[in-house]
Amino acid sequence: MKNILTLSNISKSFDNNKVLEEISLDIEKGKIISLLGKSGSGKSTLLNIIAGFEQSDSGSLYLNNKALFDNKVFVEPNHRDIGFVFQNYALFPHMNIFENITFGIDKLPKNEKQEIANNLLKMVHLEGYEYNYPHELSGGQQQRVALIRAMALKPDLILLDEPFSGIDSMLKHKIQKELLAILKESHKTAIIVTHDANEAMAMSDKIIYLEDGKIMQYDTPANIYNNPKTKRIAKSFGIANFITKNGQEYCIRPNNCVLSNKGEYKAVILNQTFQGDKYILEIQFDKNIFTMYSKEYISEENNFLSIEWEKSNKI
Repeated sequence: MKNILTLSNISKSFDNNKVLEEISLDIEKGKIISLLGKSGSGKSTLLNIIAGFEQSDSGSLYLNNKALFDNKVFVEPNHRDIGFVFQNYALFPHMNIFENITFGIDKLPKNEKQEIANNLLKMVHLEGYEYNYPHELSGGQQQRVALIRAMALKPDLILLDEPFSGIDSMLKHKIQKELLAILKESHKTAIIVTHDANEAMAMSDKIIYLEDGKIMQYDTPANIYNNPKTKRIAKSFGIANFITKNGQEYCIRPNNCVLSNKGEYKAVILNQTFQGDKYILEIQFDKNIFTMYSKEYISEENNFLSIEWEKSNKI
């Protein structure tokens, strides 16, 4: 599949503090990419460099084989064919929804602007809202307007900075599904900044995991969960147990453990918690404490642990 965005050796420092260090990656056309990492890892800086709001100290950036930044060129943000959805949506409060959507295409004839706005509103199921104002919409509706405003310019790439940070957790899952459906239906390539690993796994074709300004892993959600490259990555994507065998350390996920009346390790059940579709068990063997899952309650007689080593990951 064709790469739409190529970054090579991107580095950035602020006041001698290195925020990004030799970032290189290729992003395929039509893919949804999450940019994940803790606060201070460099996520927003990298997004701003792609958008053109910040200038890299070195390296190059190409969109559809066109240089946006290298040692000779710097393309201003408004000429990059990139849409940006800000964390607070940045809708103009004094403009109605139609005016917000068509703000960047105001030079087009009125009938063309009307057609673009109508088609975009229909895509996000907000027909009839064109003359409402942002304060009259819910948070999820405002987010959809912010997204289609970015899409009105028909950008090659859409960047979203923490788009779910201000949304109630009860609504977040529903809005995530809506946003993902819109991006997929429009065949847009998108990069979404988040600090939530579950959010990244739910939405992404691939995840970029940043740590201290470096890409530690760039992989599919399944691979990054099942084959994390470091302990920190393993812990970021759910419960991770660690054990050393024959001098090699392994990451063991809770569903790769089995308790029965025979097994490798004699174990003691410390706690069992019912969670509807499963029990969460805390067990101890030797000096290790593991967390594991079971579909049914485990009796005290079944106190030998087996580990599915073939499904476990070497760290």
